[in-house]
Amino acid sequence: MDNLLIVIPAIKKNAVIPDQLIKKLDGITLIQRAINTALDMVNNKNIFIITDSQEISLISERNGIEYYLDPNLKLNSGNILELTLSTTKKFSHTNILLYRANTPLVGSDILLNAYNEFKKDISYMLVSIKINEKKLLKLDNGFLHSVDDGIYFNELKSFYIFNKYNLDVKKSKPFIIKQEKSIEILSYQDWWVCEKILKRKKIIFNVIGNIEIGMGHIYHSLALAHEITDHEIIFVCDEKYKIAVDKLASSDYKVISTPNILNTIIQIKPNLVINDILNTEYKYIRCLKKCGIKVVNFEDLGDGSHFADIVFNELYDKPIFNDKNFRWGYNYLALRDEFYEAVPHDILEDIREVLITFGGADQNNLTLIALKSIINKCKKLNIKINIVCGEAYKFKNELHDYISKVSYKNIYLTYASEVISKIMEKSQLAISSNGRTVYELADMNIPSIVISHHERENTHSFARPERGFINLGVINESIEKKIKDKFDKLVDDIDYRKLLFLNIKEYNFRDNKQKVVKEILSLI
Repeated sequence: MDNLLIVIPAIKKNAVIPDQLIKKLDGITLIQRAINTALDMVNNKNIFIITDSQEISLISERNGIEYYLDPNLKLNSGNILELTLSTTKKFSHTNILLYRANTPLVGSDILLNAYNEFKKDISYMLVSIKINEKKLLKLDNGFLHSVDDGIYFNELKSFYIFNKYNLDVKKSKPFIIKQEKSIEILSYQDWWVCEKILKRKKIIFNVIGNIEIGMGHIYHSLALAHEITDHEIIFVCDEKYKIAVDKLASSDYKVISTPNILNTIIQIKPNLVINDILNTEYKYIRCLKKCGIKVVNFEDLGDGSHFADIVFNELYDKPIFNDKNFRWGYNYLALRDEFYEAVPHDILEDIREVLITFGGADQNNLTLIALKSIINKCKKLNIKINIVCGEAYKFKNELHDYISKVSYKNIYLTYASEVISKIMEKSQLAISSNGRTVYELADMNIPSIVISHHERENTHSFARPERGFINLGVINESIEKKIKDKFDKLVDDIDYRKLLFLNIKEYNFRDNKQKVVKEILSLI
């Protein structure tokens, strides 16, 4: 970088907002921001400021930066290159980066990439540009018609990079600035938008999901991410969780698949990491904390949990640890977005429809086991069977084959688990796994039979009769008969069903998500 001189034109009289260059943008003056950006690339001896302001020259002095001061200076697009060359003659640097302070979102990382691009061929001037995404229309006989669907560019007055011995404005190459960074302050609105963006923090969600674990962590993290609009959201997944990566990629968030989660997170330099990965390790959490990163964990009983800033163990009613950073129980359970508009069952109804759902993966194929257990009863009473499977369900062929051969056809099967609330609105009973779906069923006031896929899931203690659930524990060899017996009792014994219904009506989780998000964001 010794051959690079960064020149910052700082002409006070050219400002579109009074005292724009010395006005604080998110706590730092615009000119100081430009200086800081330059200092990220070079030392102060490689920076030069051209100004008409005594105040800006003083700021230059205090930063140990040389400047050219002329109160009568008039600078515009027509003479800026000529003036830059004339005022920098004494410098030995041959490469010049002319950087304007009015594009504060163009940071040192962008400038460094641009300079490296310029060095590939210094016979051209490199000019910052942005894509013009405006679609032009014309009026023809009272109807609108598209003028052209081509891609156009506008010059973004952020920087020029040139060699002072090869300067030819007719020979220039573009360097495209991404749309979210290409804001030039030309109005108060631009100022407000830039300040809003600069205030944004960087939040990483580290999540897991596969056939064995299921997809609950993915849906839970997405529900939280949807509530966080003022900050940058990035999802990071271990590359072995391909199902999770594919699901997140379809949600339009930035997703990074990596073989080394910790190194990737540290390189991104987030303000906050939210781990929805079950038990965390001490070393992982300590590394994040040593980097000054705030840490929030969900469903974490691991060694690392004691060192996180907050741990939400919402699926565990009874505290297992006494640390003050833990939050226990269903009062911290955040529902998915679709349930906030769903209408819960308000009165005990005749059983017309039943729901079977065992998560995004259903590694034990409890879906088919449950279907076989209840189909005769449903056929006898013409109860519609709604089956919701996740995208990761791997027994599709087996399930389809059974449904096609069975004589009872009042069965609805879908893999669109994102609209399960609509099906719950129509179902009076349910059979489900012992994860977050239990709380969704409770919120919808649906008495349910619950089976756990494994011992860890069985530690979730919310699902019990006094809360409207029949909990059959972990799947075992006799589970099909147990499901049949309990389902028959629920259907035949209206008093029993009424008791469960009244118990379940006491629970509502719709205010929890805002409370959880508020506490998370209080860390940053």
